[in-house]
Amino acid sequence: MALNRVRQVVEQIKVLSAKEKLELFRTLLEENVFPAKEDHFTEQEIAEIEAALQEVARGEWVDFDEFRKEHGF
Repeated sequence: MALNRVRQVVEQIKVLSAKEKLELFRTLLEENVFPAKEDHFTEQEIAEIEAALQEVARGEWVDFDEFRKEHGF
């Protein structure tokens, strides 16, 4: 059930513009949905989130599984 909901959200996000995707990430961070500076994220996870945000800022869609493979996370 949860995986289906996540997939639905991902499909909705895919059609957003690069600017909208960046705003989405910023909002998620501001709302503490992904509290990237909290202790429960490792340094590696924080680096991964920040690197992914840079890709989104360039208008690239981030598939985190592929992203991890490409960057050795």
